[in-house]
Amino acid sequence: MAPSSELRPFPHTGRVEEEEIPLSGGRITEGVVRVGKTVRRPVGAHSPFVHRLLRHFEAVGCDAAPRLLGIDGQGREVLSFQEGETRTEFRARDWAPAQISAAARLLRRLHDASAGAAIAGGRETVCHNDFSPLNVTFVDRLPASTFDFDQAAPGPRTRDLAYAAWLWLFGADAAGPFEQQVVLLRTFLDVYGLEDERRRGFGALIVARVEDELEMHQRAGRITAPGSWVHYEIAWLKRHAGAIDHGPRSSR
Repeated sequence: MAPSSELRPFPHTGRVEEEEIPLSGGRITEGVVRVGKTVRRPVGAHSPFVHRLLRHFEAVGCDAAPRLLGIDGQGREVLSFQEGETRTEFRARDWAPAQISAAARLLRRLHDASAGAAIAGGRETVCHNDFSPLNVTFVDRLPASTFDFDQAAPGPRTRDLAYAAWLWLFGADAAGPFEQQVVLLRTFLDVYGLEDERRRGFGALIVARVEDELEMHQRAGRITAPGSWVHYEIAWLKRHAGAIDHGPRSSR
């Protein structure tokens, strides 16, 4: 894909390029490398929207996402490098209340930065749509910023919140007892500031959101066989959806 005409070339310094270091984190995009204080990523069909979104974040002063710096000589997008640690595994879902609170504040910052803006296209906000621990940088063990906006699109806040609840908290292999994870969900939604009336049926919303994700992967040819891990997770979520619904009412 040719670079968008809206994108400025990344300035050439005349120096020999620094070493390319493959980066972990994320689950889908391949070919992501670090070069000095920048990250280079392949562009794709969704890149023009992502680039507009990142420029919007920069314009409103939202530092929860990387800055778009341009396009390099290989046609890759150039992003600012976000300092911190990244994770390569999230399925234990073993988080302290402080980590869940920081994740909620981070997601709220992203949503608030695009809510009501032209980039949201008349919807409530722009959803990240993959707000996973794998797509977050951690500083002092706390979520500090996020990356990989390849699935970002306008939508309701609850779409991101429901998917994040599964990615961070719920599943058959969660490290903590189910009741503890429900308490952490309440913390997550309280810190985010989601109103009680929007928490009703939250368990069913999580199921529907994960089913949407499965369909997306099936269309892309990434998950096709019945009985895969995601199918198993959906079955688990359906069994626990009612119990999840009773937990997240505000404790305020």
